[in-house]
Amino acid sequence: MSLISIEFLCFCLVLVLLFYLIKGPYQWIILLVASIAFYCFCGPKYIVYILVTATTVYFTARGIEGFSKKRDAYLADHKETLGREEKKAYKADIKSRQKRLLFLCILLNVGILATLKYLDFGIAYFNYYRLMLTGNTNLVLQPMLILPLGISFYTFQSLGYVIDVYYGKVKAERQYFRFLLFVSFFPQIIQGPISRFADLEPQLFTPKRFETERIKSGLYRILFGLFKKLVIADRLSAYVTRTAAFREDYKGIYLLLCIFFYAFQIYGDFSGGIDVAIGTAELFGIRLTDNFERPFFSKSIAEYWRRWHITLGTWFRDYIFYPLSVNKRVLNLGKWCRSHLGEGVGKRVPIYLPMIAVWALTGMWHGSESKYIVWGLCNCFFLILGTEAEPFSARIMEKLHLRNDMFVMKCYRIFKTFWLMSFLRVFDFVKTPRDGFCMIRDAFIKWDTFDWHEVYTTLLFPKEEVIVAFVAIILLTVVSLIQRKGRIADRLLKKSPWIQYSTLAAFALLILIFGSYGLGYDAQSFIYMNF
Repeated sequence: MSLISIEFLCFCLVLVLLFYLIKGPYQWIILLVASIAFYCFCGPKYIVYILVTATTVYFTARGIEGFSKKRDAYLADHKETLGREEKKAYKADIKSRQKRLLFLCILLNVGILATLKYLDFGIAYFNYYRLMLTGNTNLVLQPMLILPLGISFYTFQSLGYVIDVYYGKVKAERQYFRFLLFVSFFPQIIQGPISRFADLEPQLFTPKRFETERIKSGLYRILFGLFKKLVIADRLSAYVTRTAAFREDYKGIYLLLCIFFYAFQIYGDFSGGIDVAIGTAELFGIRLTDNFERPFFSKSIAEYWRRWHITLGTWFRDYIFYPLSVNKRVLNLGKWCRSHLGEGVGKRVPIYLPMIAVWALTGMWHGSESKYIVWGLCNCFFLILGTEAEPFSARIMEKLHLRNDMFVMKCYRIFKTFWLMSFLRVFDFVKTPRDGFCMIRDAFIKWDTFDWHEVYTTLLFPKEEVIVAFVAIILLTVVSLIQRKGRIADRLLKKSPWIQYSTLAAFALLILIFGSYGLGYDAQSFIYMNF
């Protein structure tokens, strides 16, 4: 069941009615039943995977917390008889047991994710190199595994919870079914955002009263998401797909336009889906974490990744980058580099090595093909290059009497960041890394062959569609600029009811008229469902 379908609309209408009819502390049960039903509707045979993750993480967290309580009780009972070294040894033993338990839980769940996501890819590579090197034609059969719905998102969310329990940031949830709701909450199961237990748990289990303002706020968010998805992303996908497929024939401005459109396509698709998820959750009085903060207005790559897919970025930062940067082996390597290779190299090692690991993993998270790892490492390269070139850039700007707060410099930096990130995005829709680099190269040749008539006819992007696409992109940009000072929806909620309902109706009509639909008025699948 897609978040953008008639079935999902009916599902939510019935659920909202039931949710607010059942008042009191048991509303969360309605959400749990709905979440399980939603998951089963999308693929009932894959429910076992999310149950395995929820169950193993639940008991691991309880076990880790149980060890902590046992340690505290033992130390309290023997505080007069135990010496300092004995206490230290006992704490170290308990910590070691907790660490082993956490490691087994992570290994199991990451193993499930890796197997389902990368086994087919690994076997294909094994068969290829075996044939090339030995000539053996007895191929290992691929199981052709299918990824369960949202496995990357609920796995990361669950592991984030158990790691927080290990570090004592949150207490382990005692009721299994309450924890299962945290893992499976249906609006975010398809493509996030990746929530933290400390943020979501109080909201899921606090009784909610029906509030018209909150419902309208959720509807505004949903409609804005539908606008991004149906009017922008799905409309642009036809041109992007066809141009990429025939890139040998269409170079120069054709590809440049393709790269430009894909930047807005993936943003409209992903952030639009997140808006629908956040708006749907808001119907039930639950605020999910924002996943985007006007990324196309970023002035550097580092800023861009602080604004794009925020919850995934913060997850990798908190659970991969920080632990690696303070790891004893990494710190010792940094010390060795200081003494043998110089202070500059030594101080960079504990930063850049974890950064490389994080971006390689980020690429792998997006897909099993090598192009995604290349994409991740390219992002890492430009992040490091930007950091290293910053003093040099500052000296040049000082000589030219330029400042970063000047309007022209802001525009230049936004333009540079947008196009750099857009060019790196080509790895999403090519088959190999080589194809990606060739496409970037081909975007800068044969600019004299561009003809709008080819766009309208051969590339199946009629003039009317082009006009609607550009107008929608401009409208999205203007709205993003206005929302620097707060959501437009929040301002509308302060207006008269007539203005509020008129705006909702007009927005819905705009989407119905200008939305791009498939057969039976269905929306296309979300791009990030594949990740």
